[in-house]
Amino acid sequence: MQLHKKTLLVKKLACKILPLVIASFFIAACSSTQVQKPDINYASHYSVVPVQSGIENAVVDSSWWQSFQSPALNNLMQAAQQQSPDFLISVERVKQAELQMRIANASLFPSLSANASSSESRNKADGKSSTRTESTRAGVGISYEIDLWGGLAADRASARAGYDAMRYDQDAATLSIKAAIANGWFQWLALQERIATANKNIAIAERVQKIVDARYNNGAATAADVAQQKTNLLSQRSSLLPLELQARQTQSALAILLGKTPQEFSLVAGQLLDVNVPQIAPGTPADLVTRRPDLAANEAELRGANADIHVARAALLPGIKLSADAGKSASELFSLNPATQTSGWAVSLVQTLFSGGRLINQKRLSEAKQVEMVLQYHKAILTALQEVDNALVAADISQRQEISQQEIVANAERSLRLTEARYRAGTDDLLSLLDAQRSLFQAQDSLVQQRLSRLNAAVDLYKSLGGGWSLAAN
Repeated sequence: MQLHKKTLLVKKLACKILPLVIASFFIAACSSTQVQKPDINYASHYSVVPVQSGIENAVVDSSWWQSFQSPALNNLMQAAQQQSPDFLISVERVKQAELQMRIANASLFPSLSANASSSESRNKADGKSSTRTESTRAGVGISYEIDLWGGLAADRASARAGYDAMRYDQDAATLSIKAAIANGWFQWLALQERIATANKNIAIAERVQKIVDARYNNGAATAADVAQQKTNLLSQRSSLLPLELQARQTQSALAILLGKTPQEFSLVAGQLLDVNVPQIAPGTPADLVTRRPDLAANEAELRGANADIHVARAALLPGIKLSADAGKSASELFSLNPATQTSGWAVSLVQTLFSGGRLINQKRLSEAKQVEMVLQYHKAILTALQEVDNALVAADISQRQEISQQEIVANAERSLRLTEARYRAGTDDLLSLLDAQRSLFQAQDSLVQQRLSRLNAAVDLYKSLGGGWSLAAN
C-alpha cells in the first residue's frame, strides 16, 4: 500500500513538471549563440605574389619549421614542446577552462543532498518539574531548476566558448613560441658567422698594422699613417664585442624559451647559408580566417558574449525550481525505530520584482560587450590581413636584396682574384690586396644579414598564416 502511494506521488509529480521541462527544452533549442560575422571585403589576391608560388589555396604544413631543413632547429622545437614554461603554462590554462566548463555543465543534473540530526531540549515552567524532549531525523532531498528560458543552457554555451577560446589561445601561444625559437636560432647562427667575419677583418687589420709599422721604421710612412691604422684596428676589435654580447644574449633567450638555465644551455654551431628558405604559397585572403588560431579565439569569445546576453535576459524572467524530500524521524536520540516517515515535493516560482536596475543594466552591459567583441573581431581580421601582406612584401624584398648581395659577393671575389694576380705579378701593392680581402669579408657579412632577414620574413609569413593551424586539425 505504501509503495502504491509513492508510485502515485511520482506520477502526479511527473504530470505537473513534464510540460514545463518540454517547454524549457523547446525554448533553449530556439535560443541561438550564432556569431554575427563582420562584413569584410576580402580581396582576391595579395599585393605581392611570392616567387614560384602560383598555388591557390595551398595548405601550410603544421610542422612548418621542418621546411627549413635544419636538424638542430627540429631538435629545439621538440624540446620546447616538452619543457617550455610558456607552453606548459598555456596547457594548465586550458585545463582550468575545461574545469569551468564542467562546473557549468553540472546544471544539467539535479542536486541531491542528505541530512541527519539529533537534538535534545529541556523545558521547565515555574513551579513544575522539567521536561525533556528528544528527536532524531534523517532524510534526503533533491532539487532541480528548470531551464525554462534557456538561461542555464546559455551559461553552459558561454563556458564552452570560453574553453574553446582558451584552447585556441594555447595554439596561438604555441605558434608564437615556435616562431620565437626559429627567429632566435637563425639570429644565433647569423651572429656566429658575423663574429667569424669580424675576426677575419681584425686579422687583416693586424697584418696591415705590421706593414705600416715596417714602412714607418723604414721612413716610407708617417706617424699619422701609423695612428690612422691603429685607430682602424681598435675600431675593428671594438665592433666584435657587441656581436659577442648579442650572441650570448640570444643563446640565453633560447634557453629560457626551452625551460633551461643559461648556464647549462649551449648550441651547436652551423652555417646560416645552409639553411633552406622555403617558398610559401598563402592562398587567398579569405583562407586566412581558417589558418589563424587567434582569430578562432576571437570568434569563440564572441560566441561567449552572445551567450552572456541570453543569460542576462533569462535572469529578468521568473525561475521555476522543483524539489522533493523524504526522511524518517523519531522521538528518541540516535534511534529511528520506531520512526515516522515523511515525504513531499514542491514547485516554486521565483520572480525578482525590484533589484535597483541591476538585472536590466546587466543585460545592457552584456549587449555592449557583444558589440565591442564584434568590433574587436573585425579589427583582428583586418590586422591579420595586414600582417600577411606585410610578411609577403618583406619576403619578396628580402629575397631580391639577397640576390643583389650575392652579386656583390661574386664581384668582390672576382676583384680579390684579380688583385691577387696583380700582386703576384708585382703590379699592385699588399695594401690593395688586403683592402680587397676586407671588402670581400664585408660583402659576405652583409650576405649573412640578408639571409637572416629572408629567414625571419619566412617565419613571420608562417606565423601570419597560422602556421598550418586549422579548425579541422584541432
